[in-house]
Amino acid sequence: MLWFYLVLGAQFFNALAALLDKVLISKRFPLPSVLTFWTALANLFGLIFVFFDFNFHADSLIILFSILSGVSFAVALQFFYTAMKEGEATHIAPLTGGVLPIFSVIFSYYILNENLSNLEWRALIFLILGALIISFEKSRKHNGWHVGMLWAVIAGLFFSLSYVLGRYTFLQDSFSTGFVWARIGCLIATMPFFLSKKFRLALFDRKRGEKEQKKSFILLTINKLSSAIYFVGINYAISLSSATLVNALSGLQYAILFIMVFLFSKFSPKKFHEKFSVFEIIMEFLAIICLSIGLALLT
Repeated sequence: MLWFYLVLGAQFFNALAALLDKVLISKRFPLPSVLTFWTALANLFGLIFVFFDFNFHADSLIILFSILSGVSFAVALQFFYTAMKEGEATHIAPLTGGVLPIFSVIFSYYILNENLSNLEWRALIFLILGALIISFEKSRKHNGWHVGMLWAVIAGLFFSLSYVLGRYTFLQDSFSTGFVWARIGCLIATMPFFLSKKFRLALFDRKRGEKEQKKSFILLTINKLSSAIYFVGINYAISLSSATLVNALSGLQYAILFIMVFLFSKFSPKKFHEKFSVFEIIMEFLAIICLSIGLALLT
C-alpha cells in the first residue's frame, strides 16, 4: 500500500500548488505574465538533464518540436494564470485538468496516429460532462459561465499540445533531449513580455517593499517545490505499482483542493475566500466524480 500513500501525498502537493497559484496571482503577482515568466525561469532547473542522455547532435526537427512543446507550455501557463485571476481555484483547476485529456486524445490521434478505443470514448463523455458541470461558478464576481472559463479551456488545449509534442520527441529521441529543449523553448516564449513597460515595472515592484517581495518569492518557491514533490512522488509510485492504478487516482487532487479551499475560506477568510452554497458543493462533487471516472477510464 506504500504506492497509495505516495499518490495521496503527491496529489496533496499538487492541490497545494494549485491553491498557491491562486494566492500568487491574486495577492502577489497580479500580472499573469510575471508569474508565467518566473515559472518558466524556475523550469530551467530541468537543464540538469543535459548531463544524462542528452543528444547534442539531435535532428533539427526534433529540436523544433521540443521548443514548440515548451512554447505551448508557456502559452498554457499564461492562459491558466489569467483564468485563475478571473475565476475561483476550485473551478478553474478542475476545468483545465478535465479538458486537458480531451484535447490530448485529439492531438494524439492526429500527431501520434493513436486511435481511440471504446473505453476512451466513454472516458471522454465523463470528462466532458465533468468539465461542463465544474464550469458553472456562483461567486461574488460570477454567476455561471464567464470568460475565465474560456481561458481555462484554452490553457487545457495548450497544455495538451505541449504534452503530445513532448511525447512525440521522446519517441524519436531521448527524454533528456526533448525535455531540455522544451525548457529552453518555454523561457524563450516569455521574452516578448519584456517589450511591455507594465511587465518590466511589475517584475520587480519596488512599491511593495523588500519584505513583501521576499514573502512573494518564498510562496513562489514553496509553489514550485510542491510541484516538484508531486512529480517525483507520482513517478516513484508508478515504479512501485501499476501506472493505470496511479493515474486513475489523479482525480484526488480536485477533491483535496476543494477541501483545502473550503477550510481556508472558513478559518482564514481575510487571506483567502471562496463562496460555497449547498448547491455549488453538490455540483462540485458531482463534477469531481465525473472527472475522476473519466480519468480512470482513460488510463
